Amino acid sequence: MTRFRIRRATPIAAGLIAVLFSAVLTFAHEGEDHGKSDETKIAKSLAALPAADREAAESQRFCPMMVRTRLGASGKPIKVTVGSESVFVCCKGCIDEVKENPKGAVQTAKKLRRATANLAKLSAEDRRAAEAQKFCAVNTDSMLGLMGPPVKVDVGGKSVFLCCGGCKRKAMANPKETLANAEKLRKGDSHKRHGHQHDHKHGHSH
Repeated sequence: MTRFRIRRATPIAAGLIAVLFSAVLTFAHEGEDHGKSDETKIAKSLAALPAADREAAESQRFCPMMVRTRLGASGKPIKVTVGSESVFVCCKGCIDEVKENPKGAVQTAKKLRRATANLAKLSAEDRRAAEAQKFCAVNTDSMLGLMGPPVKVDVGGKSVFLCCGGCKRKAMANPKETLANAEKLRKGDSHKRHGHQHDHKHGHSH
């Protein structure tokens, strides 16, 4: 009877196997919809709130101290009471900052709720697209909805959203840059790079 002896893999062979295995995992991973999983996480975090608070947090959508961070992306939003007002923040690290600038936090939260209300004026399809883009494709620091219902324009056969009509001329004059900005904004994952470098500038210049 012939016996087969299984030899241990040499370090080089073991390394090759590890590389091949990693490549297979990477290939399988590329097909995953990360945006969808993020939305699932956000929905789960918001669902952990009482009904009234969940509705208020959904209306606010973003943290007033980290305006590029969706409420729920970093876990269950935290309700902070400021006088007769309530605001929701993305994490414990923002609570002290609300206390340091309560008036600013409340004002920003109101602007965020107003932006959500303006997005609601779009068709369901356009609203989903605008929410995915989040910011203007020209003035990328201007959140869509803060200056009224976002403006939808066709650039090279693709739809992008602008914060106002004033951005349309520049968008059409620089189509490649406009499309690149819109794509980058749609792929944005600011909550994964969560750090307290705050940016409350909503100024607009053309």
